[in-house]
Amino acid sequence: MENTTADNTANSSITDVAALANVSTATVSRVLTGRRTKDDDIARRVRKAANQLNYSVNYAASALRSDVTNTLGIVMPDPLTPLSSHLLSRFEAAANDAGKQLLVALGADESTQRSRIDTLVSRKADGIVALPCTGADLSPTLEDYVRSVPIVQVSGHCSSFHVNWVGIDETASMQMAMDHLADYNSTAIAFLSAAVDSSAAAELFITFQSSANLLNLLTEPEWTTFGDCSAKRGYDDTMRLFTSRGTHPNGLICATDAIALGALMALHTLGIGVPDDVLVIGSGDSPESAISSPTLTSTRAPVELIVSETMRLLGNEHGSQHWLPAHIAFPPRLVQRESTTATRIGSSDMAAPGTPTESRPREPRTPRAQR
Repeated sequence: MENTTADNTANSSITDVAALANVSTATVSRVLTGRRTKDDDIARRVRKAANQLNYSVNYAASALRSDVTNTLGIVMPDPLTPLSSHLLSRFEAAANDAGKQLLVALGADESTQRSRIDTLVSRKADGIVALPCTGADLSPTLEDYVRSVPIVQVSGHCSSFHVNWVGIDETASMQMAMDHLADYNSTAIAFLSAAVDSSAAAELFITFQSSANLLNLLTEPEWTTFGDCSAKRGYDDTMRLFTSRGTHPNGLICATDAIALGALMALHTLGIGVPDDVLVIGSGDSPESAISSPTLTSTRAPVELIVSETMRLLGNEHGSQHWLPAHIAFPPRLVQRESTTATRIGSSDMAAPGTPTESRPREPRTPRAQR
């Protein structure tokens, strides 16, 4: 006998789902479109019935009947960077949990990102997340739409007094790295910075200088370098730092893991031990940091907190804005691995490699005497 199950389920209607789940068609619509967020026996029966009947919501038709499209838009530059890939993965999961589809729009420059935002608004996304590319200020474009659609900017520079912003506390990130190196006996610190073409990079540089003085750590002007965030740059700058005449640092903070991995290769080439002679810290907690030799201590972005807060802000009543928008910066965590696993002075114990280390307040040290 011919199997007609596939044909029957392909033509299933919302009425069939309601009958199988023993609920009304209105309840089926609310559950499957995400307007009913309660996860109870009713919701589970509806989803099970929809799966059995191979029934899915026609979002395009729903959009014609409602202001709600059950879509969220996210604008971002390169999705392959550690931060972008982590955020994209978490936002996809969060959107799915909220019963929405995530529309991803890529833009490598400010002009393209502005155009992508215009497109998402025209497609009536229920909310928009904007991750600016390096050096971009999307505030003028975001302000054009902030009263008509919930918008949250994640990281980057924001000059608007009307747009919600969620990101990483860069000051806390640098202070955490400096404290960690000081705790593990570093006395002279170098910083391989990104190019100072963004507010975040400038903030890191300022915090590095002030923290070095407060912690009584030596740093020299030529020990701070600026450039691209590649492993080659990290290798080249580290070779110059440690082959130059004079005093050399015994602690190295890198703006990205890629820079730090290049630094590890240079130190290995020069026969300089890590962590015995130099401690190295990266940023981003990339997959490579856990498999390098030695494995790399790195700061991990608070992705789950950023996504959770962003989704909460997007969930506010459509079109309603507080008189003062949110501006929330979450501190990262430090994941200690072999590149800083050295015995502390006066201590017989060490933190286990790979263990996230939370930042903590500490008393400022007496500033070192001026040379």
